[in-house]
Amino acid sequence: MPLKKRSCVYLRPHQKHDILISFGTKYWFLILLAAVIAALGIALLLYFRNKENNELSKTRVRFLMSLRFCSFFIIAFLLLQPFVKNLKKITRNPVIIAAWDNSSSIVSTSDSLNIATEIDYIREKIKSGLSPAYSLVEYSFGQKTRLLEGFSFEEKRTDYSELINTVANNHFNENIGALILIGDGIYNQGKNPLNMIKDISFPVYTIGLGDTTKIVDSRVQDIRVNRTSFAGNKFTVEADVRFSKLKGKTARISVIHENQEIASVVVTPPNENYFYTHQFILDAGQAGLKHFTVKTEIVENERNTKNNQAGFVINVLDKKQKILILSDGPHPDIGAIKNTLNLQTTYDVSVFTEEPFPANLAEFNLLILNQLPTSGKSAADIVANAQKSRIPILFVVGNKTFLPQLNALAQGTVITPLAGSGEEAQAILNTGYVIFNLSGDFREMLPRFPPLQVPFAEYELQPGFTPLFYQKIMNTETVRPLLATGAINGRKTGFIFGEGIWRWRLFNFYVNQNHALFNELINQLVQYLALRQNEDNFIIDFKPVYAETDEIIFNGEVYNDLFERINTQEVNLKIQSATGEEFDYTFDVQGNDYILNAGHLPEGDYTFTAGVELGGNTLTETGKFAITPVNLENLDLQANHNLLFQLAAESGGKFYLPNQSEQMVSGLKNSNRLKASSYFQEMINELLNLKWVFFVALLLLSVEWFLRKFWGLY
Repeated sequence: MPLKKRSCVYLRPHQKHDILISFGTKYWFLILLAAVIAALGIALLLYFRNKENNELSKTRVRFLMSLRFCSFFIIAFLLLQPFVKNLKKITRNPVIIAAWDNSSSIVSTSDSLNIATEIDYIREKIKSGLSPAYSLVEYSFGQKTRLLEGFSFEEKRTDYSELINTVANNHFNENIGALILIGDGIYNQGKNPLNMIKDISFPVYTIGLGDTTKIVDSRVQDIRVNRTSFAGNKFTVEADVRFSKLKGKTARISVIHENQEIASVVVTPPNENYFYTHQFILDAGQAGLKHFTVKTEIVENERNTKNNQAGFVINVLDKKQKILILSDGPHPDIGAIKNTLNLQTTYDVSVFTEEPFPANLAEFNLLILNQLPTSGKSAADIVANAQKSRIPILFVVGNKTFLPQLNALAQGTVITPLAGSGEEAQAILNTGYVIFNLSGDFREMLPRFPPLQVPFAEYELQPGFTPLFYQKIMNTETVRPLLATGAINGRKTGFIFGEGIWRWRLFNFYVNQNHALFNELINQLVQYLALRQNEDNFIIDFKPVYAETDEIIFNGEVYNDLFERINTQEVNLKIQSATGEEFDYTFDVQGNDYILNAGHLPEGDYTFTAGVELGGNTLTETGKFAITPVNLENLDLQANHNLLFQLAAESGGKFYLPNQSEQMVSGLKNSNRLKASSYFQEMINELLNLKWVFFVALLLLSVEWFLRKFWGLY
């Protein structure tokens, strides 16, 4: 029965503890008084001046009267729903958290067996030294953090920030004495743990594993490449290589394809810790998944040779892209873009500078509108035709562009003109743009390019659009977009918010005697916009290349004949490995989208076939993707004890070496923080639920009944 309003009476059997008796009724004292009177009345009625009791002595009558009064009073008292509150003292031992680095870098050195033995020794010292006075919770961490079940040392990445987040979330508001972190200090995923140490309120004691000695090493540290290219085109690869203790010695960096060297460069490091970046321009060749390897030659006395090479895969498409450029009259911007695209054998470029424009846009992969619409030429029919055929559009905005008409087309931007006709704006790179990559050489050149003539206006981009460049006006950096890309209902769209880009091409030639950097920008932009997964009612979006630590995720879209998104049909997908192994999946529906997470798959090349039944027909999509190995843990095996030292110092802990584990345990036990915590928990018990109260009442009634029978009363 719910207790609406409780009244209380305090009893103090001891100075330090309170027992609180409460009642579930409002006017409990009146009912309690009535219960006393009723119990007394019943007892008097049965035993006071009752002729049947004349044979009993006064002592026996009074004793029976007391039994009846007590039993009836207990029953009446329980009707008041009394309950008892008391405080229970609970003591908890301090919790010590031990986190063990389970990544492969721990055992990648030559003395891996000794390190594994060392870890077992440290763990035994911690467990025996801290139990049973402390509660020990153990985690293993690498790419993910989980409760320790054993050591495999197979994690491909190390994320210290994930560890800190997990510990902080799992042990919120607990009596944590300390975090013991045992690792080599090497992290290659997540945030810098030093920036997150403020998220925990307890000290971190670190034990540094591994070797901090700087060794002779040449390693491929990073590779940057766009994963998609077209047959017959060239593509750019940027390789970062670090040389340690190799000053003055020559080293060769090579690109290998199908066991043949296709490009190389020789480097002589000028110092003992030399970072070098080189850009390779390679031929994409024929269509298909192409595997390449960047290698540095093994040098004398090099102990870690696992990081001397790194592979990458690109997806080469054989589909020729047809580009249509429409302009209100000739313009040098159009000439610059056309000259760049004509250098690629996979582009077929058509230019129209006056009407009539082509009526059928379905055969084109990309539509470029230069300064359209104008005040005299509406582009509404052209845009509607492109939308119907789902053709991507690149708008080049100039002084002839009629901005109210462009806004009315609702293509992802609203440009509100201000006073004045226009202004000059230089380009500033948006470092958060990740849709496609631009080389380091281009990034260095970008601020030097001549300004573009842009509308003096306010710019508003719809969600889903991201600026590649911002406008810098009179040495003031703004958030106004200069070049942006996005999508409208799944159709890619781009904007260049200014004219004069032809000057960039001339300036590139003036500085470098070639147009390579300008061509890089145009090719990357056009390739992104023109590349469509398919042109029918069924679209499967996926990445051509995954790392072996990545989850394989597919996104699907299904359209009816009116090109309206639907989600009522079941979409299935079959993945086949190069060895013939097959995996069957069914997509999940989230909103209008189809989502499939295939989890992790072994490295190698794969093909897939997806299918959906629509209007009595079966629509299918096929594709290829590759899963590449992850070599991050073998990239740098020099332990970073400095990071562990800083984590300990900034959190109030201490750094130890493996042979100092006993000192660490002793220091923890002597710490003022490691104290048991006590708190009082309020316990509530209804007297009605206490069995002994029932048996007391039953005993009183039973004794009364027995004595009445024994003494001859019936």
